[in-house]
Amino acid sequence: MATARLARSCFVLVLLFLAMPWVAQGQEASVAPPPADGKAWLAEHNAEAVRVNRTAMGILFGWAVLNIGTGVAGHFASEGETRAFFQANAAWNLVNLTIAALGYHGQATADPGAWDLARSLSEGQRMEKLLLLNAGLDVGYIAFGGLLWERGMRKDSVRLKGWGKSLLVQGGFLLVFDGVLTFLNARLNGELTARLVPAPNGIGLMLTWP
Repeated sequence: MATARLARSCFVLVLLFLAMPWVAQGQEASVAPPPADGKAWLAEHNAEAVRVNRTAMGILFGWAVLNIGTGVAGHFASEGETRAFFQANAAWNLVNLTIAALGYHGQATADPGAWDLARSLSEGQRMEKLLLLNAGLDVGYIAFGGLLWERGMRKDSVRLKGWGKSLLVQGGFLLVFDGVLTFLNARLNGELTARLVPAPNGIGLMLTWP
């Protein structure tokens, strides 16, 4: 039952994560006029990238708070394998909470309007590479969770089984989270690189408009 409840919570949060960037984009498009030139387009593009990543950090923060809260409550309200499951959820999400808080602060204090073309390309590529690395780590978390669960079954250890199930849930959520965020950032990076052409002197790149 505990696993099922957290899986449902994961599904709901993933749906919110998928929907919120497009909702924000639609609201922005309904009130903002089209940019007048390439520089204005670049500033708007960078602001959208920051909005997407800031929203993602907010969702990760919410997921961490949810799991810490339910983990602490579950520790006192359950025993055996279920208690171990809740304990691991709470401990794991202390790390998620720290990452989300630092990431949100970084996005909230960014000044995307001041980024030039080189900085915009660098920021986009850095984020995409970081997310791909995280996705690879997520696969490792899932594999390790399966190993713990299997070992717990063989040794009849309720603690290992609970920890293993927790890692499967947490790793699965993070894999979907990082996968969707990678897709959104790759789409934004693609929109930027599609407008790049060689500079007139043949050295470097410039942004075309329209």
